[in-house]
Amino acid sequence: MLKKVTYLIAVLAMSTITAAQDKKTATVADYAGTWNIELMSHQVALVIEPAEGNKVTATMMMMGNDMPLKGELVDGALTLVGVKTEGATGELKAGGGPAQHGGEATAQRPPAKPIIARLQEDGTLAGEMMTNMGAAKWTGERLKKKKQ
Repeated sequence: MLKKVTYLIAVLAMSTITAAQDKKTATVADYAGTWNIELMSHQVALVIEPAEGNKVTATMMMMGNDMPLKGELVDGALTLVGVKTEGATGELKAGGGPAQHGGEATAQRPPAKPIIARLQEDGTLAGEMMTNMGAAKWTGERLKKKKQ
């Protein structure tokens, strides 16, 4: 009986180790590329480029506006926030897009809410971001490369 219990424990331990090895933690390279995102019936493009370590730079293109973003990959989740850019008139504006994605907190405006993205098991990207209408969940898939 003791041999059977020992054998069973060994088998369970090996299958746990194998399962843990199969589950790979996402890296910045896994997120890099161009993503087609559907957000509240809008088509959005998100271009993610690796930076140093677990950091990325990105651009979200939505409704004729490009919003520069910066982000960091922590525990498999990519968190993106708007980057301040200098506008045509010289004033600083929050990433060319909505304040909730990069503006600084003021007396009239709360702190920025990040865009959160996670790779799914099927290779798609899913996330959530704040809009004028509240939190919005979205999904995206990697832009397919042209066949030569």
